[in-house]
Amino acid sequence: MSIESKYVALKEYIPMGNPSLSHFDLKSETISLKNNDEVLVANKWISVDPYMRARMTERKNYKPPFEIGKPMEGTAIGEIIESKSNNFKKGDFVLSEFGWRDNFIANSDSLKKINPINVPIQTYLGPLGFTGHTAYIGLFRIAKIKQNQTILVSSAAGSVGSTVCQIAKILGCKVIASTGSDEKVEWLKKEIGVDHAFNYKKIDNLVLHFKDICPEGFDIYFDNVGGDFLEAAIFRMKNFGRIVICGRISQMNATSPGEGLKNMAHVLVKRLTIKGFLIFDHYDDYKDFENDMSNWVINKKIKWRETIVEGIENSPQAFLDLLNGKNIGKMIVKI
Repeated sequence: MSIESKYVALKEYIPMGNPSLSHFDLKSETISLKNNDEVLVANKWISVDPYMRARMTERKNYKPPFEIGKPMEGTAIGEIIESKSNNFKKGDFVLSEFGWRDNFIANSDSLKKINPINVPIQTYLGPLGFTGHTAYIGLFRIAKIKQNQTILVSSAAGSVGSTVCQIAKILGCKVIASTGSDEKVEWLKKEIGVDHAFNYKKIDNLVLHFKDICPEGFDIYFDNVGGDFLEAAIFRMKNFGRIVICGRISQMNATSPGEGLKNMAHVLVKRLTIKGFLIFDHYDDYKDFENDMSNWVINKKIKWRETIVEGIENSPQAFLDLLNGKNIGKMIVKI
């Protein structure tokens, strides 16, 4: 059986500045099963994520750059439509890193079978998948969160941030959420149930705002943006506070390296811990997350929202919209 595979490829590397649609190509090729233990998969949903921006440069990073002209990669959910593997049969749903394409062939050992609970299958790209796992590891393994602490979350209406907020509320924590639009503020307050949410674009002085809304300071800051926001949060951390560096979306398209933190003295005097992490280092640390998150989802303790873009050809636009904060919750592409 032969089938056409459409895929998105990067035309050239983008060392600095904002990507544009002109940096991407939509290509196609004919693929077919040839070898034992191979499967043919039709992607149903693909994820676009901020970390992909770093793979669009030639700089050394935690994942290698995308290959120019070749199919790009990303987390995806697909359905097996033909199999030469004993591990998978037609109709199985699988999780893979073969996103940015509609159909692909892979060895069975590069796929993970999904045994879904009673939720939409794309939930395994959100709270039950990569982003939920990131939130869980960041809070429990890196922040070492405890009950009834106070936590500040930036980019709180994104897929990771909104999950962080809800896990913290499950633990009885006070949650202060920052986001970039009034619509997102209302969603965080009314649907997610944070204690306070604000539109950072309307705040002239973040340090004074933090002091006003949370005079006791923060035990934890879950950082998804970096830059000036991180510096402001450091001023308002409690002694022995913990800062989790999960993302740096405010600096993702920067045209210059920018300045370093000017308030490192506060890190010293307050004895703060600042620690970055990558979820790719925690793939083996999955069981507790899977059990807890499945239970929370089944019992409706976790809510989620998706921003859906349809069509593989529109994946680049979905990615650009993500970088520009146009999503609420998880940005995904429906194939």
